[in-house]
Amino acid sequence: MKKNEIGAKIITIDGPVASGKSTVSRILAHKLGYYYLCSGLLYRALSYIIIHDREYTVATLNEITQKDIDYCINPTRFSYQYDDQHQERIIFCNNDITPYLKDRSIDQVASIISVNINVRHAITQLQHAIAAQHNVVTDGRDVGSVVFPHAAYKFFITASIAIRAQRWQKDQEKYGNHFSTQEAIAAITDRDERDKTRDIAPLIVPNNAIIIDTSDLTIEQTVEKMLRSIKNY
Repeated sequence: MKKNEIGAKIITIDGPVASGKSTVSRILAHKLGYYYLCSGLLYRALSYIIIHDREYTVATLNEITQKDIDYCINPTRFSYQYDDQHQERIIFCNNDITPYLKDRSIDQVASIISVNINVRHAITQLQHAIAAQHNVVTDGRDVGSVVFPHAAYKFFITASIAIRAQRWQKDQEKYGNHFSTQEAIAAITDRDERDKTRDIAPLIVPNNAIIIDTSDLTIEQTVEKMLRSIKNY
């Protein structure tokens, strides 16, 4: 497996919301002995800090300054950490803020700021810095198309709307958020539309990506299919 321009071996996994990217990525990273980089967690972390530390509101998110972006992800305050035991964590000012990052309000803020070109540039630079230190498996909506276009291996995983809505429901229930099937389908459909039509880094199938539909596959079957596609594993 060759190294890319960042200097490390990189595997990207793109796909729509609730396609199973994070779960599959963690397992694949573990099996390969790689570092798992969750791009979505970086955006949610910045969202949380912008709201709770820099005191932005939903109404003022379009006015985020470069100074505040830089403050929030300054490496003296902000760090992304991953290990098999604790999984992925965000530490800000010596506090683990990870438990607060799955709140629905944070998802809303992350969706808004993720289309800000300055925010995307800053998070991309952060991803590059992390990847420069590790062999990584990373997941997101533009990791194979924009962030790491020359990754050694690229995957795009998806599933039917019904299956993804069901997965999203179960994931939300872990955090005390309960939705009907109709509400889940509506949320998934709305997010798909926004991801595909946004001007900056829209969700697409990256060049040379291997497409895997996980609708009828277990997690283990999906990971095994990926491993068979990775040469020199």
